[in-house]
Amino acid sequence: MQAISTIYFPGLCAEALSFYRDILHAEVLFQLTAVPDGPPQYLQPGSPGMILRAGLRVGSTTLYLSGADHAGDLAFRGFSVSLQLDSADEAGRVLQALGEGGNIRVPLRATTLAEHYGVVIDRFGLHWTIEAGGTYARAA
Repeated sequence: MQAISTIYFPGLCAEALSFYRDILHAEVLFQLTAVPDGPPQYLQPGSPGMILRAGLRVGSTTLYLSGADHAGDLAFRGFSVSLQLDSADEAGRVLQALGEGGNIRVPLRATTLAEHYGVVIDRFGLHWTIEAGGTYARAA
């Protein structure tokens, strides 16, 4: 079994996909877009060309991104995406890049969680934790 998170960016998915691909040196695995002659019950006005789902490989992890207008509150609350990087330099680069147009909440520093740890809310409102070197709670 595998769990893959889908992150919704209504109206901004193409921009988010490009932003994360470039900053994280990620690979776009696929991109499915709505077509004008799609099933009308699934298309809202203005949706042709919208990214329904894209796969983004970040290291060995896959994330799905979607531009669909997901029902409910779309605020990113109650979770973060954690990145475990190989070096303090790379962690600093990623933290600064994600922070452009966003808000670096915790500058890169030593903590009980990792030798190099930082927190940023990016320009889309997504919460990231950045870790490098001596991560104490690294997933197996």
